[in-house]
Amino acid sequence: MNINKLASALVLCAGMFVCGCSNNSSQKARTVYQQDRIVIWTSCREFAQYIELFNRQHKDNCAILVYKENPALSLPPAKDENPPDIIVGSWLRTDTPQKNFKSLDYLFDTKRLASDEFYPQLLDSGKRKDVHYLLPVSFNLPAVIFSTDNKDQIPDSYVLSLDQIRSTASAFNAKNKNDAYTKIGFTPLGNDEFLYLTAKMKGTDFREEKDEISWDGAALINTVSMLRDWVYTENTSPQIEEDFTFKYLFMPYYRQVSSGRTLYAYTTSDSLFKILKEQDLDVDYRWIVEKNSIFIEDSCTMMGIYKKAKNQVGATDFISWFFQSENQRHILETKENMHLETDMFGIAGGFSSLRDVTEHILPIYYNQLLTNLPPSQMLTVPQKLPARWESYRTLVVEPYIKAAVTTPEGEVSPTLHDYEKEWRKKVFD
Repeated sequence: MNINKLASALVLCAGMFVCGCSNNSSQKARTVYQQDRIVIWTSCREFAQYIELFNRQHKDNCAILVYKENPALSLPPAKDENPPDIIVGSWLRTDTPQKNFKSLDYLFDTKRLASDEFYPQLLDSGKRKDVHYLLPVSFNLPAVIFSTDNKDQIPDSYVLSLDQIRSTASAFNAKNKNDAYTKIGFTPLGNDEFLYLTAKMKGTDFREEKDEISWDGAALINTVSMLRDWVYTENTSPQIEEDFTFKYLFMPYYRQVSSGRTLYAYTTSDSLFKILKEQDLDVDYRWIVEKNSIFIEDSCTMMGIYKKAKNQVGATDFISWFFQSENQRHILETKENMHLETDMFGIAGGFSSLRDVTEHILPIYYNQLLTNLPPSQMLTVPQKLPARWESYRTLVVEPYIKAAVTTPEGEVSPTLHDYEKEWRKKVFD
């Protein structure tokens, strides 16, 4: 069974079978099921496993999963659709969260949850005017990997700045007698997501304001200028990078560094630790940092109770259960024992928002974390971004940066607004 089919089967099981009451054919059990079920909308299929564990431990509660590819785009629910009690996903943070979510302050006031269990900057990101509307579930971080054979060429630190990546990568470059590159330490143009990360780290500050995307234009120009200088100064030209990538870096990113052709490859923690758990690789990693900040991936996962939830009591029970370290430990133990092909990294595909889980429990299952845990004081939360942000980023921001970097001197490349106009035609017309 392939990954997608297995994942779909898990979701189906969550919706149909994980509730203990579904096995009872009596009318009374069916009535309880209808009245007391906890409806959870989520884009994370692995919540099927979490729901199953919760239902085993709570015979008087029945949680079910409703898969939504992007829950933020499904709000408000359709008129003929049962509303959710809990929503879990990305892009839920808005300027007016109270339109869709209930205040969660009572969870802390009644000591169902403790604020000091969370990474503080993540917990604060779910607030609006000092009121908790969303709770952070998981997050991911940007990183570069390298072969352990080249470890002596990497600064002895937990993190690398863009300048450090550039200088050490350039020193790794090598040519043959025909002046053709046989090694290039890093190709910035080889990964569009790295281009976007650079813009974030340089202060471009993409954000949503009054239903429009705004950014710092000067910082974006500086980003393009820096990347352009990197490519032309260290790697000769965009064409040389492209030819080298096509010839030598056609394999998965983790094989690129083990091949010896390149020093670094860009990735994110969710992909990195999933691969390291599945395969025995002689690679190490560093978090990418700029001005003492590690920028959390935009798609960090949040959780909230829907404004018109029919089962707030059940939703409270599930959230109180989920955000306990011991229960997340149980989740990780169960994943380890099941060896599911759909296994995602960590909790809901990322580092847990609970510090104890990330710093003390996750390293038990992902040994590579023992030598390089994310420095909590450096974590920087992303801006509030719209539900269609991933589409905007991949079809507008990244193509613009790449075109601006690669366009020859004297020629004019399309502006960011040009790409945005085309994107709006595809999405809204």
